[in-house]
Amino acid sequence: MLQDDQIAGLVLFPIALVGVLANWAVTILIRKLPSLNNSFGSLTASQAFGDATISTIFAFVISTMCFFDLEDLKSNSSIIGHILIIAYEISTYSHLCISLNRFCSIVAPVRYESIFSASNTTKLIIFSWTLTILPSFYLYVYNDCKYSWSPEFWLFAFSTTPVCLTISWYADFLKFNAIVILIAVIDVVTVSKVRSYKAKVFNGSSQSAKKTNFEMSFLKQACLQALVFTCELVTYFLITPRIDPNKKWIRFALSTVAWASVHTMDGIITLSFNKDFSQTIFRRVKIKESSTVNNCIDSVSPIPK
Repeated sequence: MLQDDQIAGLVLFPIALVGVLANWAVTILIRKLPSLNNSFGSLTASQAFGDATISTIFAFVISTMCFFDLEDLKSNSSIIGHILIIAYEISTYSHLCISLNRFCSIVAPVRYESIFSASNTTKLIIFSWTLTILPSFYLYVYNDCKYSWSPEFWLFAFSTTPVCLTISWYADFLKFNAIVILIAVIDVVTVSKVRSYKAKVFNGSSQSAKKTNFEMSFLKQACLQALVFTCELVTYFLITPRIDPNKKWIRFALSTVAWASVHTMDGIITLSFNKDFSQTIFRRVKIKESSTVNNCIDSVSPIPK
């Protein structure tokens, strides 16, 4: 019979694997789509890369570590935890940059191309990654605030030193919640300005209706992404520590599974609310199926004499 550790690995693997497929699809397809060959596409690729990194680690490192009880990985899990924190911050900061990008395109459309030019977008991505990576070494390495795997509860947890508890509360929970709330506010303001402007310009035309549907789709995407991030932060930092330690499956579900799920959902939401992605995926599938059928026909057709 399977051990509890193996069951935990099997539960985590398919959830994370969907995230791997969804987020790497976004990261790769953005380069193939002319409509996303812009600053918005570059920022989305940065966000998807962070999500894809987390999903990949959960699917192929943590799940494997649980299933095969790999002591070498467990003993060095603080390195894995550090990488997960960096990837999480990259994803979160990229979400914020995307919201600012959309906001700027509505509030300052004339200056948008110069503000979010290709070079400026590259600098913004480098700055956000630097803001993520460099402080993490001070917070988690210099201060010896380890974020390690707990085999008893199948979750990552910070060291219980006073300095580490302070870092985890202010540099993780409060900071990320503040960023998520800021993202939600920016997105709601952006959508409200778009709706107000379009109502004046199109005055109920069919084109206005199409724009309204797009705006509502945009709002749903923004709200869903903010909601799943907030739920994961609340369950991980507030609810999980208050769960009875004997109920380790509940703690596992509210922490590790929730963390893997939020990045899987992020990739699915991005694919679902951007038609260019789905159209490209289905187009490639149809082309592949058509090519397979043609090859089969050619292989069974008699050679003319």
